[in-house]
Amino acid sequence: LYERLNARLSKTKYLAGDKYTIADIATWPWIARHQWHDIGLKNYPSLCFWYEKISERSAVIKGYNFMGAGEIPAP
Repeated sequence: LYERLNARLSKTKYLAGDKYTIADIATWPWIARHQWHDIGLKNYPSLCFWYEKISERSAVIKGYNFMGAGEIPAP
């Protein structure tokens, strides 16, 4: 799965193309648990870049911390 996401993101800015869409909104929370899944996010440079870019969005920060989750985990 991570290999496929990384391959897709090496060709496009976001999962569905050049615009941020529901595909990114729905997938990002799964990747945000990368430490739990022990996937080694840094091994997937395009996926890592996408994750970091989305992590900077104010709505994502607000949503992540809604229940007091704290800081978004770094890759």
